[in-house]
Amino acid sequence: MAKVVIIDRDECTSCGQCADDLPDVFAMDDDDIAIVVEGHSGSEDDIQEEIDACPGECILWKD
Repeated sequence: MAKVVIIDRDECTSCGQCADDLPDVFAMDDDDIAIVVEGHSGSEDDIQEEIDACPGECILWKD
């Protein structure tokens, strides 16, 4: 089963790093909060790198 990535909106710092680095996986909404692009095809390895790099530590794998 594929992992599911989520954003903790309360922890997002609105820096946009994830959307800049992986625009096929992450975008910024109208409130400048990161969102996960529906139906993205990002690899788990690329997403994990972004999780590790996120300054707000708001990108998470859903259990």
